[in-house]
Amino acid sequence: MSFSGTSQPPPAEPSLAAMVQSLPLAMAVLEGPEGRVLQLNRAFTDLFGYTLEDLPTVAEWRERAYPDPAFRAAMLEAWNARITGGPEAAGEPLSGTVACKDGSVRFVRIALASLNEWLLVTFTDMTEQRRTEEALQVSEALYRELLERQGDGFGMVDAEERFLLVNPVAEQIFGVAPGKLLGRSLLEFLEPEQQAQVRQETELREEGLPSTYELRIRQEDGTPRTLLVTATPRSKQGEGRRQIIGLFRDITDQKAVEGRLRESEARYRDQFNLASEGIYTLSPEGEILEVNQSSARMHGCLPAEMRGLKLVELCAPQAADLTGKRLRRILAGEALTYEVEHRHKDGRTFPLEVSASLISEAGEPRILVFHRDITERKRVQEALRESEEQLRTIFEASDAGIILVSPGGSIEFANRKMAELFGTTIDRLIGSSYLSHLHPSELEQGDHRMRLLMEGGISSVAAERRYLRVDGTDFWGHLSGRRLQHPDGSLRALLGIVTDITQRRQAEEEQQSLQAQLHQAQKMESLGSLAGGVAHDMNNVLGAILGLASAHMDSLPPGSPAHRAFGTIIKAAERGGIMLKSLLSFARQNTAEKRQLDLNSILREEVRLLERTTLSKVRLVLQLAPDLRPIQGDAGALTHALMNLCVNAVDAMPESGTLTFRTRNLGPDWVEAQVEDTGTGMPKEVLEKALDPFFTTKDVGKGTGLGLSIVYSTVKAHLGQMELWSEPGQGTCVTMRFPACRMPQAASKTSGAHRLMPAVRPLKVLLVDDDELIQTAMMGLLELLGHEPTVAPSGEEALIRIEAGLRPDVVVLDMNMPGLGGAGTLPRLRALLPAVPVLLATGRADQAALDLVEAHPLVSLLAKPFGMKDLEACLAPLQPE
Repeated sequence: MSFSGTSQPPPAEPSLAAMVQSLPLAMAVLEGPEGRVLQLNRAFTDLFGYTLEDLPTVAEWRERAYPDPAFRAAMLEAWNARITGGPEAAGEPLSGTVACKDGSVRFVRIALASLNEWLLVTFTDMTEQRRTEEALQVSEALYRELLERQGDGFGMVDAEERFLLVNPVAEQIFGVAPGKLLGRSLLEFLEPEQQAQVRQETELREEGLPSTYELRIRQEDGTPRTLLVTATPRSKQGEGRRQIIGLFRDITDQKAVEGRLRESEARYRDQFNLASEGIYTLSPEGEILEVNQSSARMHGCLPAEMRGLKLVELCAPQAADLTGKRLRRILAGEALTYEVEHRHKDGRTFPLEVSASLISEAGEPRILVFHRDITERKRVQEALRESEEQLRTIFEASDAGIILVSPGGSIEFANRKMAELFGTTIDRLIGSSYLSHLHPSELEQGDHRMRLLMEGGISSVAAERRYLRVDGTDFWGHLSGRRLQHPDGSLRALLGIVTDITQRRQAEEEQQSLQAQLHQAQKMESLGSLAGGVAHDMNNVLGAILGLASAHMDSLPPGSPAHRAFGTIIKAAERGGIMLKSLLSFARQNTAEKRQLDLNSILREEVRLLERTTLSKVRLVLQLAPDLRPIQGDAGALTHALMNLCVNAVDAMPESGTLTFRTRNLGPDWVEAQVEDTGTGMPKEVLEKALDPFFTTKDVGKGTGLGLSIVYSTVKAHLGQMELWSEPGQGTCVTMRFPACRMPQAASKTSGAHRLMPAVRPLKVLLVDDDELIQTAMMGLLELLGHEPTVAPSGEEALIRIEAGLRPDVVVLDMNMPGLGGAGTLPRLRALLPAVPVLLATGRADQAALDLVEAHPLVSLLAKPFGMKDLEACLAPLQPE
């Protein structure tokens, strides 16, 4: 960039007093460094509050402006150094704080100039500039504090022009006490014609257009001020109305300078050169006529190098096209404020904020331009923009829902994921109540925790919440909430981050259900083992009673009292055996009888029985699959289980109802049976315990609590599955699934033992049993039947006697004994005596016993408890001819 041109001589200067009084810079004319104060201009009084009557001498000025003695001495030393140091020292600015008349303190730059016998002191108010410079150094994360500390007033107004947010500078500009501007309308400070201008500018904001314009206001005390307003529309997310962000600069003094400069170049010459802002004047053709030091310094030039240049030569290429248009608008009388890129002497470009207006100088039109370097402000703005953009990108890309909840409880911000979780749009979500999205079961706790956050009782919260979508469905979310505060500690908003954990919760609930099923199965297995052990011991007791009673009954005359007494004993023992069989049905894990069964036939038989007992108060419905595949199992156990279900169902329908039986094939491998009633049903807490042994809701004496437990054990013994569903007032449905049979059942190997021809001679019977009651009873029975019994108290003892030469005709072997027991003794016994028949005595005809019968020839089951006739029936086929 080249600089050329000539400077014009300044016009003739008017009187010093008039010039000082009219200049916008604070000035004082002194009669020497220690003499009287001759003149204080209006700008001085406006800045510091002092009048000439307050400060008759320089000494009085020092006393009042610098009340601290140490600081006063330092300022006096610096003052004298500049006065005695010659022109160069006098021209060097002196900076410091000055105590104003009202007690406030201003930071100023002081310049001295010698005018013949007088001393001209110029004060440039650097207070706002200093605050701005400090604010620009604040971290981008504290940009709100930056706005509060910048030199310009900052405010945000709503559609009714009410202030929503202001900084301290704005409060000073409008002349109100701190905190008293919020909520007031901008229109309160305007004359009617200015109100119309603001409304016109607001219409531009509604169209989304920013603008800069001048505005005249009256402060709280009536003082008129002129402001430069830069207004930018701001759309609040999710709302149609707009808010306006405004920057207010008090240009009252600047306007005064402009007015005076229009009348005379001489009046502002000193102010022009001492100003901290860049200033230059242009001809109507855009040629630079005068330029001050600040402007030249910003461009890296001397003032002489810039005079005579065309303004377009200073502008960056992208701004050159607008230069001519702006000049024409200014010459038409329009005051403009705009931002533009200028070129530095070293070739780089830098941003300026420019205020330009038309003035008259010696009757000639001139354009007066004020400008300031806004490089640092632009850098801060760009950093803030990038930071906001990064945050917005993070929010929108997040897999978690993010919301801001206002102090009133409404959602004021939400990201895309949050809207997706609630099944709605961002626009519909914003403005809605946060609590309205909680499931009713979460409402009380959610409201309590939110109030604690808002009141400051807690600073954060982490919880699992159940939320409602717009369509009425719900989902589980993990909420991480935090309280956001203003610098003064008051509540700004609540930040919430919600992560969808529905699948995790479902997995946890499924795992808990499986654990509960496992616990139930283990509990049933333990109780079954206990019941099986008790039943075995009781069978031995009943066996001894039944055996001896049946033996002696046959020796008594029929109808005699003793005969009847023994008959009663036998019936009681047989009834006890039936009870033990039920207990064993609950206890065993495998069926006692394996054969192919038709579930449809069993259910039809059950219905025929119910038709004779329910007195028609319950309607019975059969929905049976005609092609139902057979299953393998114990018909008696299944009949007993189904009867328990039917009894429970009928009890649940005391007045009337429907009991439905269904069967169907499930694929190639399973058969399903359902028993469903329309009775009272069960609540959740009862349903969870329904399978527990001895649990019942019936009155004392009306139920044992074993019904559903026996059903469950029977289904498990058939390698099946069972599901239980019930709702209060809706009834109960029990679903049972069993493995289907594919091959017909093979004939039992045990029948061959009963085809032996009866014999007439007595048998040598080896009784192997550890129970003394059984030993005594069996010895008596066998002897009564004419046989020759030999007793071995254990399997080990029996094997020793056989190895020693004992050769029995038949062995009665107890299944459950200590040591080898029946299962361990039988293979060894069969190896020693392969052709001797064995009666395997057991009160628990489970799968283990059946497997032994299947695995060894000439082995038959003898079910405990048994009487003499049962024993005789088993031994008769084994007697040789």
